[in-house]
Amino acid sequence: MRARYDRLSTVCGLGLTLVLSGCAPGGEDAEPSSFPLVASGQTQALSEHAYVILDNEVRFVPNVGIVVGDRATLIIDTGVGERNGEVILEEARKLSDNEVFYVASTHYHTEHELGAGAFPDTAQVIRARATQRDVEALGPAHVTRFKGLSPDLAELLEGSDQFRDADILFDREYVLYLGGVSVRVLHVGPAHTAGDTIFFVEGEGVLYAGDVAMQRYPGIRTGDYSIAAWRRALATAAALDPQFVVPSHGPMGGAELIAAYDGLFATLQTRAAELKAQGRTADQVADELMQTLGPSYPDWDSDGLDLLGNAARFAYAEAP
Repeated sequence: MRARYDRLSTVCGLGLTLVLSGCAPGGEDAEPSSFPLVASGQTQALSEHAYVILDNEVRFVPNVGIVVGDRATLIIDTGVGERNGEVILEEARKLSDNEVFYVASTHYHTEHELGAGAFPDTAQVIRARATQRDVEALGPAHVTRFKGLSPDLAELLEGSDQFRDADILFDREYVLYLGGVSVRVLHVGPAHTAGDTIFFVEGEGVLYAGDVAMQRYPGIRTGDYSIAAWRRALATAAALDPQFVVPSHGPMGGAELIAAYDGLFATLQTRAAELKAQGRTADQVADELMQTLGPSYPDWDSDGLDLLGNAARFAYAEAP
């Protein structure tokens, strides 16, 4: 690994040490931007082999995971379009001379998959079979929707709107050995999507959790989804006993991110069942729980309160 960076700092109050030049998001040197581009020069070290490029709270930018072994490098979530992928590839090449790359995503959504085209043809794409089914059935429509959301997204996706084929498909778990470090790749969906996948760097306590646990209201969808299934995914993540949890979006944390999500779902289940037993309708339950639970999460995105209401409706439907 190249010893090119010597600046030491503390990140987000978690005791993380930076080994790369640049500063933590929100610092004096960070330039706020709304353009959905992964930040260059802000890669942060989480452990001996695990790194992250945080999203700087920019919408449609994921937190990017990079795990560097002696033999190969794994990239987790590649951003919107090849321009983002090129930034990530450049950052990864600052960390090592590896020419063997694996590319993966936490789920099929455009901002997590469509930067993969920037990586060499020899890079191997890893997907859970459930994610592959999502890509085939839902991916093209998701890309089309993204193109229509803003001119910036349309620009980034011009010529970068095709999903790469998967080279490695797995069902529930795949262990990737990168040389000196292994990553457990676990399909835990359905939660946010059917193919939700988490990545645990063994021996280093780093978990890339996707949308399964983060400091935002949960986006639970229609179809074969349930709060009970999402809580099973959280239980799988908690059992890994992570020290650092990197969500798909928003700030990093520790195991408390997982506990907070599970606590929210548990409260939704309990209160929805109680209110349903009192004869309330699903809409009434959703409105009440948005009003009563929303203030309990002041640091969460208030624009996502409708997601909380939707999760309450799921809890209502699942209640006896």
